[in-house]
Amino acid sequence: MIEFVGEQLPKKQLRLFRRIGNTAFRVAGQKPRKIQVCVEFVYDEEMHALNKEKRNIDASTDVLSFPNLTEQFNKEINAKNFPDDVNPENGKVMLGDIVINLNRAKEQAGSFGHSLTREISYLLVHGLLHLMGYDHVDELDAKLMFAQTEKVLAKYKLKRD
Repeated sequence: MIEFVGEQLPKKQLRLFRRIGNTAFRVAGQKPRKIQVCVEFVYDEEMHALNKEKRNIDASTDVLSFPNLTEQFNKEINAKNFPDDVNPENGKVMLGDIVINLNRAKEQAGSFGHSLTREISYLLVHGLLHLMGYDHVDELDAKLMFAQTEKVLAKYKLKRD
């Protein structure tokens, strides 16, 4: 279950983002129905404050991920494997939160020459992969994460131009 909060986007767009997110889970070998994620849409000022507070970085950024789990990479995310992270109201594992900066998404879409929908989708998948334990600390990890992201986006014809 992907919940969207913060700045409101059109319902049609949110439905697409939910489908893309669920595809990202499946591509990573996870079952979306067992997972809960909150995605918040904000603007520069909020993102700047959040980045400063949480990461001690005095600047805005495009996306932040706040995972609840540890050692989840390549491990099935379910109540059995993560019993301490289950939401008692719905039985889903609370994977974490993602914050997406709409100002930065718009700027980057313009810089890269693709749609805002493509850029937000990219940031969403990138954030979800981080919550599932992917990272881009070294070149091999970065290639894997990028390949997974592009695989998901290609299913929705959101390839990079």
